[in-house]
Amino acid sequence: MIFIQSEASNKKSFSSVPIFFLIYLLLIQFLLVYIIPTDSIYDYRLNYDLVKDRPSNIDAVMKKIKKAIVSEGLEDYIVILGDSVAYSSPGPANTSIGYYMNILADKEGNRLKVFNLSMPSMQVGDIYTMLLKMNQYGISNENVIINVLYAGFVDRTPYPPPVFWMDYQLKKLDKETYIKSYLPHSVKKKSKFQALKEDVSNWLYSNVSILMYKDYIKEHIKNFVADIRRVSSAPEVIAPWYEKPFLKELLAEAQYQQGFSSKPFNMTVDNPQVDFLNKIFQLQKGKNTLYFLAAVNEALVEDFIVKDKYYENITLIDNYFQENNQHYVNFYNRIPYELFSDQVHLTSKGYEFLANELWLEISKWNTN
Repeated sequence: MIFIQSEASNKKSFSSVPIFFLIYLLLIQFLLVYIIPTDSIYDYRLNYDLVKDRPSNIDAVMKKIKKAIVSEGLEDYIVILGDSVAYSSPGPANTSIGYYMNILADKEGNRLKVFNLSMPSMQVGDIYTMLLKMNQYGISNENVIINVLYAGFVDRTPYPPPVFWMDYQLKKLDKETYIKSYLPHSVKKKSKFQALKEDVSNWLYSNVSILMYKDYIKEHIKNFVADIRRVSSAPEVIAPWYEKPFLKELLAEAQYQQGFSSKPFNMTVDNPQVDFLNKIFQLQKGKNTLYFLAAVNEALVEDFIVKDKYYENITLIDNYFQENNQHYVNFYNRIPYELFSDQVHLTSKGYEFLANELWLEISKWNTN
């Protein structure tokens, strides 16, 4: 009799295991976003190394930003979208334009918060996709700053594609645009099996919390161990371009020369830059949106550009934004050359200068 009761008890215990395991998985699914420190996922900008290696890691960033918006009760905030200039390469997060703009807001006693979702190599189609993802996560696109480059309007032959990082995300959020505006310019050739495998992997890493945060957990543990061991690196100092004699030779390479092309721009929808920008204009209609054209360091690249034709193309860009009644700023000849770290990126003081200029522009907006 005792044996029978013990056996029944064991059966009951074993039958409880799947239930407790299921509860454990559900807790992980919904609570991980609250457990992992925010700065392990987002620290004035996303973690480029983690997102470039797995673009689906952007979902963890979006969730953290949404959590911050809700917990802080933010009504007005600004989102920055763009490439490595808006991201503020090559310096650390605390010398980025998002960091400096938040400092400016604090100094003025303004509750306005600035979030930077830019990423190096991000193309116009990635920016469009990020706006869709913001909507997916309930992050407002009411106040947005978008960085564009001269090189983005250059003929793609076929590289870089108009969507560099977020092709899977675009496919899920706007399949029609994916088919019509991305696939004709895509340089990726995948078999059906490879495409299916990538889709399944992306879905899992975008929806299952333990996978979504896996890379961030590893990064947090690595940083935690480094702190315990008191392993620290010296503050990163970004040297100005004139202290880098190798730059001229580097910029002579074909991949950089393409970005200086003086061939007249095609400003019709046949140019994917224009096609996607037109879609962005529609998404942002009636909202506060500032587009800024990042400057090029002419003191460094003067040997690589045909100046008259190059500036004719810049005029085409200026006219395009003006004809579409967009809030637009061209930073050519507005940034002192000593503030550049290379042909397009800036030093820490350069990004502080840019942040101040952008702050002056958005002060025209009706924000709190």
